[in-house]
Amino acid sequence: MSVLDSLPDRPLTDAELTSFNRSDALEIAVDVSEAESKTPGDVSALLLATESWVKGLVHGEGGWRVVATCDLGDDEERFDAMQHCEEAVREAIDEE
Repeated sequence: MSVLDSLPDRPLTDAELTSFNRSDALEIAVDVSEAESKTPGDVSALLLATESWVKGLVHGEGGWRVVATCDLGDDEERFDAMQHCEEAVREAIDEE
């Protein structure tokens, strides 16, 4: 099952984001939605990370889409991968 298959066809709630952080499948789930445009409790842009990859995702009219994926070789790359994916998410938000 892909990451997109596990997401509802709507923005996540804060509680759902918290449950992702508690799951065994993910190491990190971070809300990177624009604060000024965010409906309270809705997470429409996020970073997800496992030990082997980081993905940036955005929810829009067509549902969730992956805008960036970085494969990880070691923990030293995680910070750079998170930054790269966050930048891709911000660009995707600006394009909408």
